[in-house]
Amino acid sequence: MENVSSKKIVVLLSSLLLMVAIAPALQGVVLASSPSAYSFNLIGPNQALATNTIPGTPIVAGAVLRLTGSGSFDFSSAAAGGGGSFTHYNPDGSVFARGTWVVTGFQSFTPYGGPSSGIQGGLLRVTITLFGPEATFAGLTLQVSCEVNAPSGSPGEGTTILGLFPVPDGGGTLFHIGS
Repeated sequence: MENVSSKKIVVLLSSLLLMVAIAPALQGVVLASSPSAYSFNLIGPNQALATNTIPGTPIVAGAVLRLTGSGSFDFSSAAAGGGGSFTHYNPDGSVFARGTWVVTGFQSFTPYGGPSSGIQGGLLRVTITLFGPEATFAGLTLQVSCEVNAPSGSPGEGTTILGLFPVPDGGGTLFHIGS
């Protein structure tokens, strides 16, 4: 009877030692499967709609901001970059302004996952600056939402400028796992 108990103890201790020995290797596998570097693309022009007139700004209800561009970010280091072009349309469809936009800071990212490294969903918020012919608008929050694997209640597909152009109104987005 003592031999059976001793054998069980030896097997148990051996198993525990093995788990302690391989734990660091398994931790590396878990970290490798949770990437922090991504890139994003605005697929086709993305449009966002202004729902309110904002006094003291050129934003009127019904105006549309159209964006094109791409970027990259690493949420573990809070680094981000990217940019593209924009066109601000008045409600009647006439062009109010054209210019470029540049990512100036990282705010947050919630990954949703996806079927491949090139097709990932998520919700990204970055700080951007719009450079136009008559004015520069700094410190704006660009929200990029891709609905691949999105949980219920997630923002709709596309881009918005929080507080100014809050409603996505066309276009697609995609996140890609970086290296």
